[in-house]
Amino acid sequence: MRIALNSEGFRMLEGFSFSCRVRRAISRNVRLVIALIALFGVLIAHEAVNVYLTRSTQENQQMLQQEARQNSELQNYLSAVGQLPSNPDPVAEPAAQAQTLTVLPDLNPDQKRTVMQFLYQADLIDKDNPRIGLFYADFTSANLKRTDTQDNKFVLDNTNLRGVNLTDADLEYISMESSNVSQAHLVNTDLRNANLSDADLNHAYLSHVDLSGANLSGADLSGVDLRNDTGLTQEQIDEAKGDERTQLSDDLQRPANWS
Repeated sequence: MRIALNSEGFRMLEGFSFSCRVRRAISRNVRLVIALIALFGVLIAHEAVNVYLTRSTQENQQMLQQEARQNSELQNYLSAVGQLPSNPDPVAEPAAQAQTLTVLPDLNPDQKRTVMQFLYQADLIDKDNPRIGLFYADFTSANLKRTDTQDNKFVLDNTNLRGVNLTDADLEYISMESSNVSQAHLVNTDLRNANLSDADLNHAYLSHVDLSGANLSGADLSGVDLRNDTGLTQEQIDEAKGDERTQLSDDLQRPANWS
């Protein structure tokens, strides 16, 4: 009996025949095929490594460029504002303040430390006679903790820090005695063992601040919400000042002398 095949049937037979030939060729050259597959895998891996190295090199170059730019900005800032202490003309102060507020967001934590140290040592942020205001100044993530294992504290006593942004800043062991920190923004700020005695924190925004061991003797906490902060003890609260707007966590009692 004969079976008639149409064009579709012929194509199926040809495909089957071709696939059989391919399988026979592969079976006769198994080692070669395996070697080719391995080589293909090596080429893919090599290309992936090249892509990674290229990307890594680009990222490193970008980091170096950013660091160079930051160093240049800091140097230019210090050169310009560094003339202010010897210039008694009040007309120069707004420009210096504008430069301060402009340069800070681009600096890294240690460079922000340099700026703060410069402003303090140059008496430009003295509480009684500030020549540069730091309201809205971006000191986020600034590293202002003490610099060594000795009792060397970063000192900002009697300074005008009103409205400064110290979110995520490391202020462990800092001294801000008698400073104006009112309306400052402190979120996730490390204030462990800080000296805040007689500091004015009136209406400062504190959230998730670590105040373990901080000296709050005479500190004005009027209008401050302390419910989300940690490390506070009843002794610290008793030594501080507050009012009816000061909010405490449930485990702390409001002192009787708070109005």
